[in-house]
Amino acid sequence: MEESSQDITLTGNSSEDDKRKRIRGYFVKPQLKWSIILLVLGLLTLGLKGFGLVLLIAGGIWFFLELKPTIDAPGDQKIDAWLADDIEHLKKRSLERLNLEESQLIRDSVVIRGPILWQVNGVPVKEIAWKKGKDGRIRFSVNDITVVHLTEHKLSSYQCNYNFIRGVPLNEQDDEFHYRDVVAISAKDESTNYTLPNGTLMKQAQLFKLTVSSGDSIKVVVNSADLVKFTGGNLAETGLDNAMKALRKVVGEKKI
Repeated sequence: MEESSQDITLTGNSSEDDKRKRIRGYFVKPQLKWSIILLVLGLLTLGLKGFGLVLLIAGGIWFFLELKPTIDAPGDQKIDAWLADDIEHLKKRSLERLNLEESQLIRDSVVIRGPILWQVNGVPVKEIAWKKGKDGRIRFSVNDITVVHLTEHKLSSYQCNYNFIRGVPLNEQDDEFHYRDVVAISAKDESTNYTLPNGTLMKQAQLFKLTVSSGDSIKVVVNSADLVKFTGGNLAETGLDNAMKALRKVVGEKKI
């Protein structure tokens, strides 16, 4: 088992920086309170020898700068496409970390994506965000990404907390297990202890779990009634169903 908390941006150029700014604009709500206060004060003091005009101009600029990222923000489909692209980069990164070649894989790699709406190491609190799209689906700025590669004799996994706003994988972990050691592949409700942004405790969640005979496991939170209630929408596709089918099929065949 190998763990890492290294801060690495997947790509880095001007177009990538613009993309990250637009992703930030999609998730982060503008802070308009103080700019509106300046505008109101400016209106109230408009007759005080230009002082009110200065406040109006300052408040107007501040208001525009706060609102501009939201105006430039991409739509839901673009956000989904960009996250899918990032996950492809993570799949390549995971192969490198696990010292694997694509030619060694016996089928397409399995990806499971879980939501994160609680504090995790390395992610600023203000960047832990969510948004309900026009389609009613909830998208998250930080995701728990798990990639499982299936080779002839073992499965190799890579996990990270992915900061979508910055394009940075954090708290990375690699594992390798022989098929014969896998004792369970399940999706079930378990008790949890995560605190949501409003202070509510997320007491229970649905977890994907792959367990081996040593007691080690791969775990991903994929859903929670508390999370659905808090966000008021349905969670975006996690890949759970496809992962369960693929892993059970391959592990079952290899253990015969």
